[in-house]
Amino acid sequence: MKIALNTVLLGILTVIALGAVLHILQPVFLPLVIAILMSFVLSPLVTIFHKKIPRILAVLLVICILMVSLYAIGWFFYSRITTFISVIGYYQNRFNLIMSELVSRYKLPPDVLDAIEFSGGIRSGLYNISISFVNFAGQLILVVFFIVFMLLENPLSERKIKMAFPEQNVQIRFAGIIRTISTQIARYLTIKLGISIATGALVAMTLYFIGLDFYLMWGFLAILFNFIPNIGSTIIMIATILMSFIQFYPDWNPILASLIFMPLIQMVLGNFLDPKLQGNQLDLSPVIILISLVFWGWIWGISGMFLAVPLAETIKIICANIDILKPVSILMSSGKSLKQSAPVVVVDSVEQIENENKESS
Repeated sequence: MKIALNTVLLGILTVIALGAVLHILQPVFLPLVIAILMSFVLSPLVTIFHKKIPRILAVLLVICILMVSLYAIGWFFYSRITTFISVIGYYQNRFNLIMSELVSRYKLPPDVLDAIEFSGGIRSGLYNISISFVNFAGQLILVVFFIVFMLLENPLSERKIKMAFPEQNVQIRFAGIIRTISTQIARYLTIKLGISIATGALVAMTLYFIGLDFYLMWGFLAILFNFIPNIGSTIIMIATILMSFIQFYPDWNPILASLIFMPLIQMVLGNFLDPKLQGNQLDLSPVIILISLVFWGWIWGISGMFLAVPLAETIKIICANIDILKPVSILMSSGKSLKQSAPVVVVDSVEQIENENKESS
């Protein structure tokens, strides 16, 4: 019992120490983690292009597409956010007038007005998001270098595993862990990106027909915040309903429309379609997702919150393939897949790995 308690305490201290190191060395580890996750998504695209052109040209083509896309997204985000911040004072004045009227009509305490600061909260939130984008842009060159070398060396990784680990069982286990991580994380990010784009498009279209200002900005933020499980989409839903109230009051028709359609979009896409497409591929407990959001948010801020779920799933897969850590993997799961007897790693042999590797290269 004493040994088990010491092990638990040692594990807690190790996690705290690791978190402190990751926080201090954020300029190095954050670009590396982003590059690893992006390489999972970009690798299939490189494989498709590699069927027609040499691999190095395929990698460069994918990197060019990535850079152009990031530049377009960055320009769009910067232009919309700066315009919105420049006129936020107008919405603050409208908000104050509306609240004054409601306080007078319903005999509310006057202190309510002093307790509410509308523009400060939104400005602070947008500022934090902008800072995260600026930091990412500053580290973009390092991220791109990491991605290039990872994509170029990807066909050699499994051959290196065979040379590094002479025992066949170890080769199969190690290669299986890497393959499972890359497959499930790539699937998660691809589906999440598709759902997020669909969510952003529906949010923008809905707000356009309602007549809300800056509907494209809110659509873009819906795409972005959809990567933060549960919390992100809720923030956008509340923000758009609040802005509808400020812009359209006392006309209740558009306000009621936003009250109906914004939660409806989240319910259909976020609570029904997303889990249905993901299935049990990412079998994480909601509590673990929440803890991961808090932990990685503390270490790397908003960027860490976007990376929380992929990192938690990576840790879970690694624990599932190490005998002494399997209980940790079970505790991290939601319990839905415990009835299934299929193992996490599905790799038959080293020869199969090599054959598939030859086909991809």
